Amino acid sequence: MKRLSAALCLLVTVPASQLIAQEDQYRDPDERALSAPLSVTESPAALADWLTGTSHSERDKARAIFRWITANISYDADAFFSGQIAPASAEDALRSRRGVCEGYAGLFSELCRKAGLEVAGIPGYAKGYGYAAGRSSGRKPNHSWNAIRLDGRWQLIDCTWGAGYIGDDRRFHRQFNPHYFLTSPGEFIYDHFPEKDSWQLLDPPRSREEFENTVYLKPAFFVLGFSVGSNGAGTLRTDGELTLRLGVTGSVAGAATLTSENSTLDERTTFVQQEGQALVVRASIPAGDRTLRLFARSAGTPGEYAWILDYRVVSTGRRESQSLYPKKYGAFDDRRVVLVEPVRGVLPRGTTRFHIHAPGAEQAAVVVGKAWSVLDGTAGEFSGVAHVMPGAVTLCARYPGHEEWESLLEYRGK
Repeated sequence: MKRLSAALCLLVTVPASQLIAQEDQYRDPDERALSAPLSVTESPAALADWLTGTSHSERDKARAIFRWITANISYDADAFFSGQIAPASAEDALRSRRGVCEGYAGLFSELCRKAGLEVAGIPGYAKGYGYAAGRSSGRKPNHSWNAIRLDGRWQLIDCTWGAGYIGDDRRFHRQFNPHYFLTSPGEFIYDHFPEKDSWQLLDPPRSREEFENTVYLKPAFFVLGFSVGSNGAGTLRTDGELTLRLGVTGSVAGAATLTSENSTLDERTTFVQQEGQALVVRASIPAGDRTLRLFARSAGTPGEYAWILDYRVVSTGRRESQSLYPKKYGAFDDRRVVLVEPVRGVLPRGTTRFHIHAPGAEQAAVVVGKAWSVLDGTAGEFSGVAHVMPGAVTLCARYPGHEEWESLLEYRGK
């Protein structure tokens, strides 16, 4: 097999276990894989026979093999970062329980063949560790994965990225990611590009240029039900103000960061909220080359946000003088509030009109110093005016069964 460059072979992900649950349909093969005794791991033939011996379908056989590899083979980060990647057979990976992408793919191929499954190893390009949105994934193939023929149809698998990720500490962190088992070709193409177009399993296939120029999507993007719509370009250009609308099927909470090579901009340079069936991202971007990173989780669900995508944003900054956005509190997303106005976070002194949609709220008010301005409204729709003074301006709401008001947004009066 062709040697791959010591390049970007492993995915980096933000841990978000609540988004990556095992599918019930694979409970039996997963349990079989996770209970394999040490005695059956002495050879690929013995392991394959044990993993698939009770399976009644090709899919379950492939799943048991995938699950065993992701649970037992560790990515060899030391070899990856040192560039000392020696050729390794399936037996080597099985014995050492370590490998890089070729080792994972080779072991999967060998176990599948022993189990009577038709499988192929696929070299290509991937947007993995160290990749930056809007940049090239490299001149040489930097990753390897598999295709397997199940029920007469080829499907895609990546055991390496299914096993875990390399963290900022440059160490391998095991975290099972079922997204990379039988991933749909339309999703797989966002971070994997095979040397041979036929292994895209797309009709028509995409060009390498299209692959390099598309937005950098993470597995949680698909898990949470997002779609890019017309925002598929990996590099966005702006005069300093940017608004994106991403389709989403469920209720989500979102957040975004703007970073340059060495720093993260003020959190108030971005504002993210769900508006109907879209997650709307607004950003005020100073001149320069930035990365816009978006995070999301299911609305009302406790836990950390998952990294869902990156864009490269090139800004001329001609509208840099425009103000920042308001600061969001957790209740804003958890209560599924939508801000109508004002969207700007720095408000002039004097009378300002406020308008929010706060489902389930009994009252909404604007607090400036010790002065409270209760907004008019019913059925969760509230609007009215408040007199803004220099300092903090807080938009809050009160909900049934709660005596205390909940802070939703904070503005600054100038």
